[in-house]
Amino acid sequence: MNKDLDIINDDNGEEDTEKYFDEESYSTMIVAGEKGQQEKKKSLEDFVEHLTNGINEDKTEVLKLLKEANAQDALVEAILDLENLENRNLLIAACWESGLDFSKYVNVFLKLAIDKDLLVSLEAITVVENIETYESKEFLETAIAFVGKAIEAKHPNHEMLHDLKLHLFEVMKGFDKVEES
Repeated sequence: MNKDLDIINDDNGEEDTEKYFDEESYSTMIVAGEKGQQEKKKSLEDFVEHLTNGINEDKTEVLKLLKEANAQDALVEAILDLENLENRNLLIAACWESGLDFSKYVNVFLKLAIDKDLLVSLEAITVVENIETYESKEFLETAIAFVGKAIEAKHPNHEMLHDLKLHLFEVMKGFDKVEES
């Protein structure tokens, strides 16, 4: 499968496990994993709590720890955890505030950029605009088309999405300059 189409097809090479939690189609039992898994979940819950409690000192310290631990995976996991929907925008903001590289997760943030929650959309757009490396010009073309569809559909945040689309065009121009050299 063409990796450039991940945004549209929602396929990152891994099986979509969300379908197994559809109670009408599947009967799924969640079994607590090993002690390490429980500790990981508790640690994730702790850092989400510190990022979302409104205490700036806590947030500053957690952002520092996230950066030192190169914790992009944990942060994206927290963002996608349905238990964190209420604070999703704050968790997404932590991505760009931490200064970490989220280029590996550009598809996740492009999808979040078209979320109907305007704060989620805003923060995800900011993350995408802070990504410095993209895998290919073809990927950027696909991303531009994806964002363009949301704009055409009159997304509530269409003005900022238009700015994102222009940003992606500028990044793509950089690919053209490299190809010309």
